[in-house]
Amino acid sequence: MMRYLYEFIEHQEDMPFKLFVNSVKQVPFHWHKEVEIVYVLQGSVIMHLDQKEYTLHQDDVIVVNSMSIHKFEQNNHDNILLTLQFGPEWLHNNVFISCNSATEAEPIGFRFDTIKQELAKMVWEMNKKSPGYRSFTVGRLHTLCGHLLRYFAEGINPEAEDGGKSYDYKRLNRVLTYIDQNYKEKITLQTMAEQEHLSLHYFSHFFTDKIGIPFQKYLTLIRLEKAQSELSGTEKSITEIAMDCGFANVKLFNKYFKEKYGCTPGSYREAAASLQDKPNRKPLTYEESSSGDYYELDTINAMGALYRYLEEKSVQEQDRANPLTAVVTDHVQIQIQPGMSSAGYKKHWNVTTTAGRAIEGLRDDWRRQLTELKGRIPLEYIRFHGIFNDEMMVYNEEDDGTPIYNWAYVDKLYDFLIGLGIRPFVELGFMPTLLSRSNETVFWWKGNISPPADQAKWEALVRAFVRHCLNRYGAREVKQWYFEVWNEPDLSGVCWAGSKEEYFSFYESTVRVIKSVLPELKTGGPALGYGSIWNDSWAEEFMAYCNKRQVPLDFFSFHIYSEYPQLKAEQNILTKMMPPTFYKESIRRLQDKMALASFRDMELHITEWNFSLYDRHLLHDTMFMAPFVMYHAMNTLGDVKAMAFWCFTDVFEESLVPSSPFYGGFGLMNRDGLKKPSYYAFELLQRLGEEITVKGDDYVGTQNQDGSMQLLLYHYVHMDHMFSSGDWSEMSNLNRYGVFEEKGSKVFQVNIPHLSGAYKCTTYQMDREHGSVFDEWVRMGAPEILTEEELAYLRGRSGPVIRTEILENQGWYKELILPPHGVLLLTLEKQF
Repeated sequence: MMRYLYEFIEHQEDMPFKLFVNSVKQVPFHWHKEVEIVYVLQGSVIMHLDQKEYTLHQDDVIVVNSMSIHKFEQNNHDNILLTLQFGPEWLHNNVFISCNSATEAEPIGFRFDTIKQELAKMVWEMNKKSPGYRSFTVGRLHTLCGHLLRYFAEGINPEAEDGGKSYDYKRLNRVLTYIDQNYKEKITLQTMAEQEHLSLHYFSHFFTDKIGIPFQKYLTLIRLEKAQSELSGTEKSITEIAMDCGFANVKLFNKYFKEKYGCTPGSYREAAASLQDKPNRKPLTYEESSSGDYYELDTINAMGALYRYLEEKSVQEQDRANPLTAVVTDHVQIQIQPGMSSAGYKKHWNVTTTAGRAIEGLRDDWRRQLTELKGRIPLEYIRFHGIFNDEMMVYNEEDDGTPIYNWAYVDKLYDFLIGLGIRPFVELGFMPTLLSRSNETVFWWKGNISPPADQAKWEALVRAFVRHCLNRYGAREVKQWYFEVWNEPDLSGVCWAGSKEEYFSFYESTVRVIKSVLPELKTGGPALGYGSIWNDSWAEEFMAYCNKRQVPLDFFSFHIYSEYPQLKAEQNILTKMMPPTFYKESIRRLQDKMALASFRDMELHITEWNFSLYDRHLLHDTMFMAPFVMYHAMNTLGDVKAMAFWCFTDVFEESLVPSSPFYGGFGLMNRDGLKKPSYYAFELLQRLGEEITVKGDDYVGTQNQDGSMQLLLYHYVHMDHMFSSGDWSEMSNLNRYGVFEEKGSKVFQVNIPHLSGAYKCTTYQMDREHGSVFDEWVRMGAPEILTEEELAYLRGRSGPVIRTEILENQGWYKELILPPHGVLLLTLEKQF
């Protein structure tokens, strides 16, 4: 297949250019009408241009003129390149630009830095998509081209003159195409010269002049590229590959290959095979991962090299970044009044909460935080890992192997929860070491993910556990619990060390044991990872197994986060943040699978959800999380029985805990009990009424039968394209808001035509300036260790700002302004 020659370039987003970031391994010789500017963000790359070879390093910039023949190839370093392509008419069509920082011993800063500054501004505008970004970006291109014409123009570019060299390019096109299609055959310089009806001398000079290397060397390079591909992609012998790729003999093939790649073909194949044996995106266990998480996030910080050329922001840009002075870019009109038609709904977001693992529930700080949370939000259940972990001391054996059960720690934990009015959502796992078949573990606390060595002993443990719970708390109570078998068994080698078929059998035996004790107990699972919803048929096979063998499945549970679930057909991709609709789309996709398996009406539980599955994601602490929670709570109404936010506290130890009080933990509260914006999102959601009257993408209105009304407003802003695509250059510990699209404030025009009688009107408002504890911590100076005085100060500064007024027999109209990431609750309570 022809992979190069003349390239037709498509512009993007109705723009007169194409701007993109990529990494290259091999881009063979090609040419195009467009002018191309290449800036090396990271690493280095070899470039052939205008009959010369250059090695471009980080921060180098080069201009490829219209119709200039060029080629890229990877050296022994990785590379990340920023490329801008635009029509030659921007440079008066025929001006030749001589711009290559790699050829200057000490590049003059002003000339090259201005190019980088304009590129940085173009990338910034295209990523942030602020109002008017298209006009701003085209303006930057004008300035960039003006700079090239003033400081880098060197006469006329003869290759770009209309018709001047068109026949030469057609000839070159024919020659390169012939080589690409016939490299396996014997091809000589004489053969090609005769085919083009040229003398040997003329053709030789013609080819070298256009490509920059002699014909025979080019032919050898093409054959080596083909051989390199076959070495890593086929099982052919080295001799076969040498012959297939047109080499006269193996000895000559070995010689040329070693000169080009620095190793023999055999060594290259061995190295390529070892890399293929390591899956690019396999979830990593604690021993393999620097973070100890399910997945190692694949991110880069490439754009930081370019963004350092951004000038200090103008006063107008600073004002736009300030949430109090941001321009208004959206207006939303809402009209409400008492007695509006309404519909009931279930507050599925506050049914279940979650925590890290069982043993943490014996800690005093964990208990204090859960007690405070329960006092504000009427949670019914709590789910966590590790009820059978070794640290819970539930399982031991006599010398002869007779099981010994000890429920002391389980009782301490469950007694506390029941006393608090929260029921266990029992996740059955992980495996006690003495019962495990192997030693694979996950997390810092080494939860054993092995199937049991003796299934009968596992069944006996589960039977004894269920009986103990029934005897201690009574059948009436325990019948209201949920028993979920394991956690994410679809992540083979991460949370389950057995096969898929072994889990199906394990699930069946476990639920049959539970039902044998009391058939009314609710059993289900499999706590499916969301990647399997998109990647494979794991869920369908599990449901088919349950159908075929009549295995009880009272509820189906799964998890969801924002990271790209890595479609198996797409490898070598950075971590990608999905759009906010991804949660709803994943639910619908699973519902379709359930309907096909005749499980349409089964209870569906999301037993983990959050923004990121990474327990060090710095956005978890920010004001962004409040509208994030509200958006997803409202967008999934009626879709699931319950969605359990992961998790309620940063008293959480899946990996080593950093010293900073705000390190990006999952929790609604940090380890000191400071309440994050995500906490207040749930608290404000809880204040909504019993029935919905109005609803939009960024608001919901409710009412109660007593005549009170509530209106919740939220301004959700998503990550910019660069961050969503895996480049975290813009984010640091203290600057966590640079990764979002630049949106202005949103004005909600709220109209209540008439209120009969007296109403107390209360607003609860939160944004970066009002009640966000992370932002207050930054303004305080971001102390790593907080004193009691500082903790007391931050507690007093977290939470919504409250304003009240009394309305009597009057209408009410206001424009409520929310900056990006802001939320506001308006309540109207009838007064007597």
